[in-house]
Amino acid sequence: MSIYKHVLVLAYDETDGERLLLHAAKLANNYDTKITVAHIGFDWRWLDYTSDASTKNRQSKEIIQAKAMFSHLIETLDFPINAREIVTMYRFKEIERLIQNDDIDLLMVGHRNRFMGVLSSFSFEFINHLSIDVLVKHVPGK
Repeated sequence: MSIYKHVLVLAYDETDGERLLLHAAKLANNYDTKITVAHIGFDWRWLDYTSDASTKNRQSKEIIQAKAMFSHLIETLDFPINAREIVTMYRFKEIERLIQNDDIDLLMVGHRNRFMGVLSSFSFEFINHLSIDVLVKHVPGK
């Protein structure tokens, strides 16, 4: 098994973020692995053809919620964690750029069993689109 130097944890919400960060913490404690936690948000500005305040408000609300989630997740662990909010229409391109710029060698994502999850899972799309190892961890439903 290879030892990973820098893991990127993609957190959708606090439930999967907490579960994934606890797993990443084991790597950090045992192998001195750096951890970056990130959340990918949809770039609503692409739909903003008329300078609509509602899309700007929605974008701002999602970023504030993600930052609040980061604060809660990071305070539960006792070692340094970087946090990134990624707002984009091109998630694979942005994640690949982050991988190259920050020398990330493992991506951790969660997966929930849900209707049509096999056909529309973002977790499995990362395996096919990225140049690094991807760990998909099961996250039980609510």
